[in-house]
Amino acid sequence: MIEDVVRYLHKSKVPFRTISYPSPESLPVVAHSLRPGARLVDTHVVLVDGRPAIVCIPSGEAINLAAFARATGATAIESTAAELGEEHGAAPEPLPPLGGVFGVPLFVDERVAQAALLTFRAFDMNDYVEILYEDLARLERPRVAAFANAGELGP
Repeated sequence: MIEDVVRYLHKSKVPFRTISYPSPESLPVVAHSLRPGARLVDTHVVLVDGRPAIVCIPSGEAINLAAFARATGATAIESTAAELGEEHGAAPEPLPPLGGVFGVPLFVDERVAQAALLTFRAFDMNDYVEILYEDLARLERPRVAAFANAGELGP
């Protein structure tokens, strides 16, 4: 599956860097040192008015579905990769924040959009991809809003 990401980024002429830490064991997860200005991000599948979308938030945080609904004007329900269709429905997590790979829109939390460099896992906990946010934004044209929280209670 990482090959799909590499092919997509090459075809789009977007510079990126891949880092792999091959390991025969799935646990513990390999730690990756972030470069200065980088932010580690996680992705989730969300049904937005019944259609799948990829949502990108700071790693370790959660999607505030009420804030997401207010920002987008749409109903939102957390989902799984099974909603991404026959070709990608069995894709292993973590998913990359590349809606174009799956043919779905991308939503990005505003704090992710403030990072110069994004680091994300792609289909394997030991494979990382680094990409400039500016390049990701040019390629994906994500919708940016504030909808992630780190466990704090909303208003």
